[in-house]
Amino acid sequence: MTAAARALGYTPSAVSQQISKLERDVRQVLVEQNGRVATLSAAGRLVADVAHRILDELEEMEVQLENQRRTVAGTLTLAAFATATRGIVPAALHRLRANWPGLECHLVEADSHHAMALVEDGSVDVAVVHDWLEMPLVLSAGLSARRLGDDISDVLVHVNHRLAGCGSVAMADLGDEAWLYERGSVAHDLLSRSFGAIPNARRFAHVVVEYASQIAMVAEGMGVALVPRMGRGAVPDTVRVLRVEPAPTRQVYAVWRSLRGARPALRAAVAALGESFADTVALPAP
Repeated sequence: MTAAARALGYTPSAVSQQISKLERDVRQVLVEQNGRVATLSAAGRLVADVAHRILDELEEMEVQLENQRRTVAGTLTLAAFATATRGIVPAALHRLRANWPGLECHLVEADSHHAMALVEDGSVDVAVVHDWLEMPLVLSAGLSARRLGDDISDVLVHVNHRLAGCGSVAMADLGDEAWLYERGSVAHDLLSRSFGAIPNARRFAHVVVEYASQIAMVAEGMGVALVPRMGRGAVPDTVRVLRVEPAPTRQVYAVWRSLRGARPALRAAVAALGESFADTVALPAP
């Protein structure tokens, strides 16, 4: 009840009252209470399934009506993980505003897992998400995706680091370093797999979430960092960027509900994201 109220913007008591009213209307119990846990009854599951189909049909009707107008207009909500929000989304939104002034866009910054969930429940129209070679993207039924491209990560070191003059390094060359990382990130997972069997108490000394903060720490000689090229921007003079061989790469996708795939605004948004990615992420090697 609490989760439903949060999603709908109601109080839990208001949700409970609406369910009670619906139960009186259909003359059946829809939600069964077992202690503090509420579950759908068989009748409740039937109502929920039919409601999903009705919502899908309404969504399909909206798409067809937009297609009949033959123009990109209306409202579109985009979700993107933080690096994409900084790296490719601003240019994509600028393209959309310049080309389609009748389209109103809204942005929600969310990590990839949360962004996918927002697409699934219909809260957003399209999401920019990423996966890692070792952790491929798994699409739920009813979702479609377009691969926007690959985002390569480089190692950033201080100018006085022993490897600063190297054009490229292997992960094995960095086993004794103090890393700046975000706990639970794909970079952290890669570092754990690369060095998990090698004892080093100082390896994960600094938990730093934002890449900009990691770069600032590297600039002061406080450790090394694995930073993707997307949204990285210029680095301080005291930082050197080293290619990693083989290159750690994550794939970046636009994901949407398949039912909305024919919507002109969604097609325009995915195209703008692809163009922005090609312009800003296809960076030359350092």
